[in-house]
Amino acid sequence: MTVEKMLAGQRSARNPLIVEVLRDYGYVDARGMGVRKKIVPLLQENNGTRPEYTATEDYVKLVMYRAPR
Repeated sequence: MTVEKMLAGQRSARNPLIVEVLRDYGYVDARGMGVRKKIVPLLQENNGTRPEYTATEDYVKLVMYRAPR
């Protein structure tokens, strides 16, 4: 999985157990849709910034910036 594939909407759970718990509690509804359809558009709508992703074989890092002042 690459950042480009995540932003394009490709689905691949890195930790299926976390996905299952989030789905059970109603935090996610469709696996793989959060980056492209929720995180990116909501950040841009609310504060005009885009998230910054870094992905390696070991981790995914997401940085969400505050609105510029």
